[in-house]
Amino acid sequence: MLRRSFTLGSLAGLTAAIKGLSPDARAQVSWPSGGSVDQATVDELRSIGASYRRSYKSFPASSLVPVAHDQLQLVTSLRPKDQPVHLRSSLLTHMAEMAALAAVLLSLDLGDQEQADAYMDLGYQIAKEIGSPELAALILGGRAFRTSYGGDPDGGLDYALAAVDTAERGASKRMRAWTNAVASEMYSTTGDDHGFRSSLEESRTLLSGPMDDDRWGGIAWFDLSKADAYEGSDLVRLGRHAEALPSLDKAIEQLSPEMLRHRCTAYVSRAEAHAGANHVEAACEDGHAALELVAQVQHGETFRRVTELHRGLRSRKTAGTRSLGEHLIDTRALLKTIGSAA
Repeated sequence: MLRRSFTLGSLAGLTAAIKGLSPDARAQVSWPSGGSVDQATVDELRSIGASYRRSYKSFPASSLVPVAHDQLQLVTSLRPKDQPVHLRSSLLTHMAEMAALAAVLLSLDLGDQEQADAYMDLGYQIAKEIGSPELAALILGGRAFRTSYGGDPDGGLDYALAAVDTAERGASKRMRAWTNAVASEMYSTTGDDHGFRSSLEESRTLLSGPMDDDRWGGIAWFDLSKADAYEGSDLVRLGRHAEALPSLDKAIEQLSPEMLRHRCTAYVSRAEAHAGANHVEAACEDGHAALELVAQVQHGETFRRVTELHRGLRSRKTAGTRSLGEHLIDTRALLKTIGSAA
C-alpha cells in the first residue's frame, strides 16, 4: 500500500471546516479573519481542478491523490464559509470534486478503503449542503463500485440506482449517462439481464443527444466508446464471453490513446472474455496489455483481476500463461517499489 503524507486526522479537520455553511463553522485555518477571495482566484482553482479530474485518465494514482488532498487543504485555508455566497458555492464544489477524485483513486487504484470512505463521506456531505445533484450522483456511483467490489453486489446496485435517481434531479446529461452505465454494471453483477440492457440503452440514448458539458463534474470522461467497454464487461459478468468480444474490440479501438485507465480496464475485460471463450493465448496477450498500463497508472483493481485471470489459466501450463505469471510478479514488485517511495 502506498504511504501518503496525509492522515484521516487531517481529513477530519477538513470535514469540520465545511460542516454547515453558517459563519460558526468550525474551521481552524490560516486565512486572515475577514479575508476575501476574488473571482479570478476561484476561477483559476476550478480550472486547475478540472485539469486534475481530466488527468485521472493517465496520471499515476500516487501522484494524483496528494494533489487532490492539497487542493482540499488549500480551499479550506480560504475559509469558504466566510466568502460571498456565489464564491463559497464554487469553492465547496471544487472541494467535493477533489474529494471524489481522491476517493476513486484510493478505492480502485490503491486499495485503501478506509481513506476512500472518508473522502466519499466528505464529498457527499458537501454535495448535499450545496444542493448539487451532479456531485451527489458522482459520489453515489463511486459508492456503488466500492460496495459491489467489496462483496455486496445487491448493495452496489442500491447505490447505483440511487445515483441514477439523484442525477435525474438536475445533473448534467453526461453524468446521467454515466450513472446509468454504472447501474448496468451493477445489474449484470446481480445477473439481471433486463436491467443491464435497459440501463445501458438509456446511457447511450443520453450520449447521442445534445450535451451540456459545461456542467460536467465527473472524473475523466465518459462517452460512447466507454459505454461499449461497459457493455463488454457487463456481458463477461453475465457469462456471455463470446458475445462480449465485439463490444470490447470496438471499445479498445475507439478509446482515446490518453485514456490509459479506461483502456486498462477494457483490456482486462477482454482478457476475461477470451478466457471464458477458451482463447487462452489471446487472454494472456490482453493480460500483458493490461499490466503494461497498470505499471503506468497503478490501477490496483485491474492488477487484482489479471491475478485472478492467471490463477484460472495457469493449469494450462502454456508459454503464454507462464509469461503472464512472470509479468505479474514483475508488476507486483514495481508497485511495491512505488509504494515504498511514495
